[in-house]
Amino acid sequence: MNGTRVGYARCSTDEQDVIQTEQLLTLGVPEDRIYIDRGFSGTRRNRAGLDQALAAVWDGSVFTVTKFDRFARNTAEANQILTDLSGRGVLFGLGASVYDWNDPFGRLFLQTLAMVAEFEANLGNLRTREGMALAKKNGKLKGKQPKLPEPARRSIRRRYAEGEVSLADLATEYSVGRSTIHRIIHGPETSR
Repeated sequence: MNGTRVGYARCSTDEQDVIQTEQLLTLGVPEDRIYIDRGFSGTRRNRAGLDQALAAVWDGSVFTVTKFDRFARNTAEANQILTDLSGRGVLFGLGASVYDWNDPFGRLFLQTLAMVAEFEANLGNLRTREGMALAKKNGKLKGKQPKLPEPARRSIRRRYAEGEVSLADLATEYSVGRSTIHRIIHGPETSR
Protein backbone atom coordinates (compact mmCIF):
# COMPACT_ATOMS: atom_id res chain seq x y z
CA MET A 1 0.00 0.00 0.00
CA ASN A 2 2.95 2.35 -0.55
CA GLY A 3 2.08 5.79 -1.88
CA THR A 4 -1.44 5.68 -0.46
CA ARG A 5 -2.56 9.15 0.48
CA VAL A 6 -4.02 10.14 3.84
CA GLY A 7 -5.71 13.53 3.72
CA TYR A 8 -6.14 16.27 6.26
CA ALA A 9 -8.34 19.37 6.07
CA ARG A 10 -8.78 22.22 8.55
CA CYS A 11 -12.04 23.98 7.78
CA SER A 12 -13.36 27.09 9.46
CA THR A 13 -16.51 27.16 7.27
CA ASP A 14 -18.83 24.56 5.72
CA GLU A 15 -17.84 25.84 2.27
CA GLN A 16 -14.16 25.12 2.99
CA ASP A 17 -15.14 21.65 4.19
CA VAL A 18 -16.78 20.79 0.87
CA ILE A 19 -14.03 22.37 -1.24
CA GLN A 20 -11.13 20.73 0.59
CA THR A 21 -12.84 17.34 0.71
CA GLU A 22 -13.50 17.46 -3.04
CA GLN A 23 -9.89 18.49 -3.70
CA LEU A 24 -8.52 15.67 -1.55
CA LEU A 25 -10.74 13.15 -3.35
CA THR A 26 -9.50 14.52 -6.70
CA LEU A 27 -5.92 14.02 -5.49
CA GLY A 28 -6.63 10.34 -4.92
CA VAL A 29 -7.20 10.34 -1.18
CA PRO A 30 -9.74 7.62 -0.35
CA GLU A 31 -12.84 9.05 1.35
CA ASP A 32 -12.30 6.92 4.46
CA ARG A 33 -8.77 8.36 4.80
CA ILE A 34 -9.79 12.04 4.94
CA TYR A 35 -9.60 13.57 8.41
CA ILE A 36 -11.15 16.95 9.09
CA ASP A 37 -11.06 19.54 11.84
CA ARG A 38 -14.06 21.84 11.63
CA GLY A 39 -14.44 25.31 13.08
CA PHE A 40 -10.74 25.95 13.70
CA SER A 41 -8.86 29.05 12.67
CA GLY A 42 -5.34 27.77 13.05
CA THR A 43 -4.46 26.67 16.53
CA ARG A 44 -2.87 23.30 17.24
CA ARG A 45 -4.89 22.75 20.43
CA ASN A 46 -7.53 20.05 20.30
CA ARG A 47 -7.21 19.25 16.61
CA ALA A 48 -8.49 15.68 16.80
CA GLY A 49 -8.66 15.39 13.00
CA LEU A 50 -4.96 16.20 12.68
CA ASP A 51 -4.08 13.73 15.43
CA GLN A 52 -6.14 11.03 13.68
CA ALA A 53 -4.55 11.77 10.30
CA LEU A 54 -1.06 11.63 11.78
CA ALA A 55 -1.90 8.32 13.46
CA ALA A 56 -3.31 6.89 10.20
CA VAL A 57 -0.12 7.25 8.14
CA TRP A 58 2.51 4.56 7.75
CA ASP A 59 5.88 4.03 6.09
CA GLY A 60 5.52 4.84 2.38
CA SER A 61 2.22 6.69 2.63
CA VAL A 62 1.70 10.35 1.74
CA PHE A 63 0.23 12.79 4.27
CA THR A 64 -1.73 15.14 1.98
CA VAL A 65 -3.15 18.65 2.37
CA THR A 66 -4.61 21.04 -0.20
CA LYS A 67 -2.85 24.16 1.09
CA PHE A 68 0.05 24.55 3.48
CA ASP A 69 -1.74 26.96 5.81
CA ARG A 70 -4.52 24.37 6.31
CA PHE A 71 -1.85 22.15 7.85
CA ALA A 72 0.30 24.49 9.96
CA ARG A 73 0.47 28.20 10.60
CA ASN A 74 3.86 28.46 12.24
CA THR A 75 7.33 27.24 11.47
CA ALA A 76 7.91 25.37 14.72
CA GLU A 77 4.72 23.31 14.39
CA ALA A 78 5.38 22.52 10.72
CA ASN A 79 8.98 21.48 11.42
CA GLN A 80 7.92 19.25 14.31
CA ILE A 81 5.21 17.46 12.35
CA LEU A 82 7.26 17.11 9.16
CA THR A 83 10.25 15.76 11.11
CA ASP A 84 7.99 13.22 12.82
CA LEU A 85 6.42 12.16 9.51
CA SER A 86 9.82 11.83 7.86
CA GLY A 87 11.11 9.74 10.75
CA ARG A 88 8.24 7.34 10.14
CA GLY A 89 8.95 7.14 6.38
CA VAL A 90 5.96 9.28 5.40
CA LEU A 91 6.11 11.78 2.53
CA PHE A 92 4.29 15.12 2.49
CA GLY A 93 1.79 15.84 -0.27
CA LEU A 94 0.86 19.44 -1.00
CA GLY A 95 -1.78 19.37 -3.67
CA ALA A 96 -0.60 17.07 -6.45
CA SER A 97 3.10 17.48 -5.51
CA VAL A 98 4.90 15.18 -3.10
CA TYR A 99 7.89 16.31 -1.02
CA ASP A 100 10.49 14.41 0.96
CA TRP A 101 11.54 16.21 4.15
CA ASN A 102 14.92 14.42 3.94
CA ASP A 103 15.64 15.96 0.54
CA PRO A 104 17.44 19.32 1.00
CA PHE A 105 15.37 21.02 -1.72
CA GLY A 106 12.10 19.59 -0.42
CA ARG A 107 12.97 20.69 3.11
CA LEU A 108 13.94 24.20 1.96
CA PHE A 109 10.70 24.57 0.02
CA LEU A 110 8.52 23.36 2.91
CA GLN A 111 10.38 25.51 5.45
CA THR A 112 9.85 28.52 3.19
CA LEU A 113 6.12 27.75 2.98
CA ALA A 114 6.00 27.43 6.78
CA MET A 115 7.65 30.85 7.17
CA VAL A 116 5.21 32.41 4.70
CA ALA A 117 2.22 30.81 6.47
CA GLU A 118 3.46 32.12 9.83
CA PHE A 119 4.06 35.57 8.33
CA GLU A 120 0.53 35.67 6.88
CA ALA A 121 -0.99 34.58 10.20
CA ASN A 122 0.99 37.25 12.05
CA LEU A 123 -0.12 39.91 9.54
CA GLY A 124 -3.73 38.87 10.05
CA ASN A 125 -3.35 39.13 13.82
CA LEU A 126 -1.71 42.56 13.47
CA ARG A 127 -4.52 43.82 11.23
CA THR A 128 -7.11 42.55 13.68
CA ARG A 129 -5.42 44.31 16.61
CA GLU A 130 -5.11 47.54 14.58
CA GLY A 131 -8.77 47.36 13.56
CA MET A 132 -9.87 46.78 17.14
CA ALA A 133 -7.75 49.69 18.39
CA LEU A 134 -9.28 51.98 15.76
CA ALA A 135 -12.81 50.81 16.60
CA LYS A 136 -12.15 51.36 20.30
CA LYS A 137 -10.78 54.85 19.59
CA ASN A 138 -13.93 55.65 17.59
CA GLY A 139 -16.18 54.33 20.36
CA LYS A 140 -17.39 51.34 18.38
CA LEU A 141 -15.64 48.71 20.48
CA LYS A 142 -16.47 48.92 24.13
CA GLY A 143 -15.31 45.56 25.37
CA LYS A 144 -17.45 43.03 27.18
CA GLN A 145 -20.71 44.57 28.29
CA PRO A 146 -22.07 43.87 31.79
CA LYS A 147 -24.67 41.12 32.06
CA LEU A 148 -27.04 43.44 33.89
CA PRO A 149 -27.79 47.12 33.20
CA GLU A 150 -26.63 49.75 35.69
CA PRO A 151 -30.10 50.36 37.25
CA ALA A 152 -30.33 46.65 38.12
CA ARG A 153 -26.77 46.73 39.45
CA ARG A 154 -27.62 49.71 41.72
CA SER A 155 -30.74 47.91 42.98
CA ILE A 156 -28.72 44.77 43.73
CA ARG A 157 -26.11 46.76 45.69
CA ARG A 158 -28.78 48.66 47.66
CA ARG A 159 -30.92 45.62 48.45
CA TYR A 160 -27.94 43.53 49.52
CA ALA A 161 -26.51 46.35 51.67
CA GLU A 162 -29.88 46.75 53.41
CA GLY A 163 -30.00 43.02 54.10
CA GLU A 164 -33.22 42.49 52.09
CA VAL A 165 -31.93 39.47 50.14
CA SER A 166 -29.06 37.05 50.04
CA LEU A 167 -26.48 36.75 47.31
CA ALA A 168 -28.02 33.42 46.22
CA ASP A 169 -31.54 34.94 46.08
CA LEU A 170 -30.30 37.79 43.88
CA ALA A 171 -28.56 35.35 41.55
CA THR A 172 -31.78 33.38 41.17
CA GLU A 173 -33.93 36.49 40.71
CA TYR A 174 -31.70 37.93 37.96
CA SER A 175 -30.87 34.54 36.37
CA VAL A 176 -27.12 34.99 36.68
CA GLY A 177 -24.40 33.16 38.55
CA ARG A 178 -23.56 33.93 42.14
CA SER A 179 -20.12 35.10 41.02
CA THR A 180 -21.77 37.80 38.87
CA ILE A 181 -23.76 39.09 41.86
CA HIS A 182 -20.60 38.94 44.00
CA ARG A 183 -18.70 41.08 41.45
CA ILE A 184 -21.56 43.61 41.35
CA ILE A 185 -21.69 43.91 45.13
CA HIS A 186 -17.96 43.93 45.83
CA GLY A 187 -16.61 45.38 42.59
CA PRO A 188 -16.21 49.03 41.56
CA GLU A 189 -19.38 50.96 40.78
CA THR A 190 -19.74 52.06 37.18
CA SER A 191 -21.33 55.27 36.10
CA ARG A 192 -23.38 54.89 32.92
